[in-house]
Amino acid sequence: MNGIQLFNDGSYFEAHDHFEDMWMEAENDEKDFYQGLVQVSVGSYHLICGNYTGALSQYRKGVEKLENYRDSKRNIDLDFFYMKLNHL
Repeated sequence: MNGIQLFNDGSYFEAHDHFEDMWMEAENDEKDFYQGLVQVSVGSYHLICGNYTGALSQYRKGVEKLENYRDSKRNIDLDFFYMKLNHL
């Protein structure tokens, strides 16, 4: 199962592990992309564990990194995160 499937299935810790492996192997121009996915996954894990401060911190960091890839071929829908972060 790939990282996106793990994330979409709610397996945030496992998605984090998957994306972290990809981050470590990525070329320099891809590192921020995978680190952003790691951070959003960790944020989601914090959220389900009730650590709202940690979740918000990780979401903000991750979404900031993923913003650079928003218009790329990756087709990651960040609108949910932007909507939620703008209301906090």
